Amino acid sequence: MNVNQQPIRVLVVDDSTFMRNRLSMMLMKYDDMKVVGTAKSGQDAIEQVQRIQPDVMTLDIEMPGMNGLQVLDHMMAHTPLPIIMVSAYTEEGASVTLQALERGAVDFIPKPTAQEVKAIEELLPSKIRAAHEMRHRLLRKKALGLPMSGTELLGSSSSVRKEFHSTLPPVVRGKRGCGEGKSTMSTDFPLVVIGASTGGPSLLKTLIQDLPESFPGALLIIQHMPKFFSKVFAENLNGVSAIPIREAQDGDVLQPGLGFVAPGDQHTFITRQGNGQAMISLPTQTFPYPYRPSIDGAMVSAAEQFGRSTIGFVLTGMGNDGLVGSQAIKEHGGIVIAQDESTSLIYGMPRAVVEAKLADAVLPDIQLSTGLMQAVVSVCLLIGRSDFPSRCVQSCEVEHA
Repeated sequence: MNVNQQPIRVLVVDDSTFMRNRLSMMLMKYDDMKVVGTAKSGQDAIEQVQRIQPDVMTLDIEMPGMNGLQVLDHMMAHTPLPIIMVSAYTEEGASVTLQALERGAVDFIPKPTAQEVKAIEELLPSKIRAAHEMRHRLLRKKALGLPMSGTELLGSSSSVRKEFHSTLPPVVRGKRGCGEGKSTMSTDFPLVVIGASTGGPSLLKTLIQDLPESFPGALLIIQHMPKFFSKVFAENLNGVSAIPIREAQDGDVLQPGLGFVAPGDQHTFITRQGNGQAMISLPTQTFPYPYRPSIDGAMVSAAEQFGRSTIGFVLTGMGNDGLVGSQAIKEHGGIVIAQDESTSLIYGMPRAVVEAKLADAVLPDIQLSTGLMQAVVSVCLLIGRSDFPSRCVQSCEVEHA
């Protein structure tokens, strides 16, 4: 840490003394962060925020009296600051956590169990640092009197008009255009692979709800999240989507108008059956990818199987997962689109793709669904499926009339 840089001031909130101590000890190992207080209840947390004004808060969801969601709502309305939820490793905990992300929490970690302590110890500091970088955005929105919910923080695409006859705005061109890669192999429908991490759940929900029922491609979503969480996340997306979306299982067959969410803590790849059908593969062996599920791994396998029919989206998140996958998609003649900096909660993964000049377009959140459909229509026309684009456009014009 720079000698002139102040440590990140963290408030730890949990009704369990054991958990408060465990999280505090994890953070005390780092010179660039300091636990400035702990709180055992929601009301205690609100009072301490007023008194000590921390930079970042970790917030337990299940507490007596005011629960975590109630505290979160109060903070977003009165004293916005980056909040990382600490969630139980259950489907119920996952459901409430996803609600918290939609209501303004910037990220979450599973409550560390004896088996997960080491993994959480490695994860928590990076999430604290990323959350601290978001603090200025929250403060700016409060100063402007803008809404503080998670969906509004990331932007909403619900009002976007889908004008598919316009061209995809090429803010940054890739090194290879569509069809110029080393392979022109394709299938009779496009495959869209969307990769996201921090800030992804709320953004993906607004993106997915804009897809038409006649969506002519297959969809695979790689969202960094633990097991249990991905199943609930898929169910949430399915609830707002015009196409079926479910958590992927080994052997699921890809087909137009069907979406899958990669299972948490497990790699998801695309392979081919003997009859040529593309399918989901959930291998159990170890692979040299730092994240599970890996955006890179999914995109590389997709590019190998779908060639120029592959469309990759790299959205908000820390690190550079998606960079290698985007390179593979471009090498096989596909299309890559990245989220822009101004609307990314964390501009890490998209930045890596943009700086490598792999993005065919760099779009703000409210243009992502339009960009997705334009890319899908472009691929359909490229592979000679003109019936798909016409049906898709007509469907969307009716839905948004």
